[in-house]
Amino acid sequence: MTDTIHAGTVAHLRGNPFAGENTLEIIERGALAINPSGRVALLGERDAVLDAFPESELVDHGDAWLIPGLIDAHLHFPQFYATAGFGNGLLDWLENTVYPAEARFADESFARAAAEQFIERLLTCGTTTAMVFGSQFYDANLALFEAAERSGIRLIAGMTLMDRNAPPMLLQTAEQSVDSIEKLIGLCRHAPRLHYAVTPRFALSCSPELLELCGSLLRSHPESYLQTHINETREEIAAVRTAFPQRRDYLDVYDSFGLITERTVLAHSIYTTEPEMDRMAETDCTVCHCPTSNSYLGSGLFPLRRHLRRGIRVALGTDIGAGTQFSVWRELSETYKVQQLQDFCLDAGRLLYLATLGGAKALGLESEAGNFEPGKSADFFVLDYEEDQYLAARLSRCENAVEQLFCLLQLADERHIASTYVHGHMAASRNGS
Repeated sequence: MTDTIHAGTVAHLRGNPFAGENTLEIIERGALAINPSGRVALLGERDAVLDAFPESELVDHGDAWLIPGLIDAHLHFPQFYATAGFGNGLLDWLENTVYPAEARFADESFARAAAEQFIERLLTCGTTTAMVFGSQFYDANLALFEAAERSGIRLIAGMTLMDRNAPPMLLQTAEQSVDSIEKLIGLCRHAPRLHYAVTPRFALSCSPELLELCGSLLRSHPESYLQTHINETREEIAAVRTAFPQRRDYLDVYDSFGLITERTVLAHSIYTTEPEMDRMAETDCTVCHCPTSNSYLGSGLFPLRRHLRRGIRVALGTDIGAGTQFSVWRELSETYKVQQLQDFCLDAGRLLYLATLGGAKALGLESEAGNFEPGKSADFFVLDYEEDQYLAARLSRCENAVEQLFCLLQLADERHIASTYVHGHMAASRNGS
């Protein structure tokens, strides 16, 4: 086997632009050398990379852009067919749209077909790493992990845990859940791109006994993640306060069971209080912003700047199915708009960071993903706009590549993604080859 060189316009972040550094790197006649093991060997100007690897195979993408694989840090597998469902706020939407859709995944054949389509959809949107709420049913989760392993996508997922305040068929006690969880953790242990996440849905759906199980699992399997929701709506927060009157706040519910660590990802965090943010920073947990979902349910505006000022790690998520799009790239445009409404203007570098290197750091995967640093897994997608006459004409009027990237972040979508590569191998393409 030989090295492979992919040539095009290459864009990535070398560091954190929120730290005040200009870390956005765009190489207009760039190239990416990938070694036979699927890792980045060299990034640089096209001629220099070709000279360094004279015997390599060249894949010339023309003027298309090569972008690190996108990281979707929050979405729900059993809500694959629940997008665009009507609901009067979060709790009403859960009861009338989501829970009936999630119950369908009790059918193993249905779940297996959905798992294949779910993973394919992520890859065609340029997503190469995803943190996913799995089904309540073991066979459906097994199908999801198996589909992910076949595709090569990096998957962090776990069984969605609930034992109250939902339809009976979606509920399992701690004792009923533990064997299935241990089997799935064992499966991930032998697959380097699969990771398990202990997944209590949210405080309202979990008894103290179930939350205690989650804490026990984290102590027994410290390599696992924990994912859940927090402070998404005022109605939800009030209900949590009633359900757990002895706790100081929403975060303290989870914290009291040992669930807030550096491997914890909390979705939404819209109405998080100052003391809660202080504790988040102290424990080095991660928050996931889901702009389309928050707009769709009318939840509110995520205060990104407040989180960043405390050094809290932030990732982005599509939050399918409250989110109505599978594209993290399109979530970047929505992120820009949400922050504009709060007088926080994000440039191209900061936006791209949130979906790539920032997402990787938020999930503790920066040694493997997020940019084109040599040695990392060659996960990327090809953004090709040439067939879109308007977009091509619009980009031709930009003064430089940074302006072009900003336009692409606002105007391009999954229809412009020609192909997606995981670990150096093509995993999806626009023409299906």
